[in-house]
Amino acid sequence: MVMRTGFICGCGHSGTTLIATILASHPDVYLPLQETNIFFKWTPLAVFRFWKLKRAAREAGKNVLLEKTPRHIRRVARIRRLVPGARFIMPVRDGRDVVASLTKRLDDPKEALDRWINDNALVLAERGKPDVLIYRYEDLVENPAKVVEQICGFLDVTFSPDLLDYHKNPQQWFKPTDASVETPHEVLRNQQVNQPIYDGSGRWRSELGNAELQDLVQGRGAQLMKAFGYA
Repeated sequence: MVMRTGFICGCGHSGTTLIATILASHPDVYLPLQETNIFFKWTPLAVFRFWKLKRAAREAGKNVLLEKTPRHIRRVARIRRLVPGARFIMPVRDGRDVVASLTKRLDDPKEALDRWINDNALVLAERGKPDVLIYRYEDLVENPAKVVEQICGFLDVTFSPDLLDYHKNPQQWFKPTDASVETPHEVLRNQQVNQPIYDGSGRWRSELGNAELQDLVQGRGAQLMKAFGYA
């Protein structure tokens, strides 16, 4: 059985977990419900751990292995070298909403803004490459069947509307760090990814600071916003 491989990556809080949860419900797909960060490891260790994922996929009877680690956007060239034929799925999302969301998690607006700019600059550099599919989170929210069907075609797997019922089989992505008690953040994130697709856009209007807004609209993030259609 030929194993096809794909990676979901991009800036965190852009919908990477949502699309991973949807695709994990596909009968042909094996997708570990954790961020492995494999390709930040020493090369022999990275190769070994990826081989273990492939073995687990084969043992599960799957012919497509997908992995979701947003930060792997910083290791795309390395993944191409170590995993020939890999495909990359890269969601993007309005920087205003992402920075607002990341700021709540990181408690640092500047770090949140830097992350959106740096990671999405890497996404933009991949646009147009045949092994990359970039889509907007907002388009998925507006027409989930169309976008998921497009992604399935990119991965050479059959699309079924049943994929949009992923929430009927809840998954636990965000596990307790001490293996016993979920933090409020973990509880919230698990609730968010285990519900039907909803429109969470526009939160920046009440949550984003003026300095970050100006950086995205007129400053150093403005060109990226325009490039992805958020001008």
